[in-house]
Amino acid sequence: MKGRIALAVAGLFLSDSGASGAPGPMLDRSQLVLRFEETFDTPPDFYHPVRRPAGRWKTNFFFSIQDSASPKGWESRTLRPNRELQYYGDPYDNLGAFEWSRGSLTIAGRPNPHLSDPRTHALPYLSGLITTERSFRQRYGYFEARVTMPVGQGLWSAFWLLPEPRVERGWPVADGQQELDIFENIGKNNEIYATVHRDVAGKKVADGARIDTAPVDQPHDYGVLVTPTQIVWYVDSREVRRTANTDFHRPAYMLLNLAIGGDWPGAPDARTRFPARMKIDWVRAYALRDAGAAR
Repeated sequence: MKGRIALAVAGLFLSDSGASGAPGPMLDRSQLVLRFEETFDTPPDFYHPVRRPAGRWKTNFFFSIQDSASPKGWESRTLRPNRELQYYGDPYDNLGAFEWSRGSLTIAGRPNPHLSDPRTHALPYLSGLITTERSFRQRYGYFEARVTMPVGQGLWSAFWLLPEPRVERGWPVADGQQELDIFENIGKNNEIYATVHRDVAGKKVADGARIDTAPVDQPHDYGVLVTPTQIVWYVDSREVRRTANTDFHRPAYMLLNLAIGGDWPGAPDARTRFPARMKIDWVRAYALRDAGAAR
């Protein structure tokens, strides 16, 4: 996957779009039908190709070797093009990337305590990623999660959508360059980035904005409404940004992760506090009752 390399190019962003002046309108939930809900009231149902093929949450990307024991298995557990520094741990390998308590799942990022474990490829940090790639995809609708983010240099929290990959000769491959970032935060306490990446002649082009928010180290609801013609971002059910939907039309799945380091946020420094914890209270997705009416 090409990942979010374009995000490092500051010129692709607007500043404070939708965050200044009068508050935006509240989300109209009357046109939403709940299709997916995860409250973490029971231990996470982690996917495993053998032990739990029906598991809800996959913990690596679709590209590269999927077996974490393979010499190249680490490539699906980081984003090399972004030069990120974390290895996304497989819960079945007992590396300690996830902490569960009734009602929440926490992704715990820290210096890698398993540097000698060949599975981690000696990447300097350990963290976690969860995706619904195998369990849930939806074309249009509202996607939201209640999240508390860590702040500090080099921390990169994200909640995003990717279109389902196509299968080519039995191997999943990206079908275009589209990506929708519901939020990204690079360790600063009162801002997020809301971005859609479009495919323009085979190139990934970002349409993004920095949004001033309430402190991200407190729990807030982050969501995006995707209709055939519009993409609208919300924080605590209030609109903070909107743009035209030009090519995000394939069924998409959800991802939540805590990256560490990379070209955009830079590496952690001596002030970065570990473990860095990204707490997820719940994740939901709604279909549109009438997609035509949501235009």
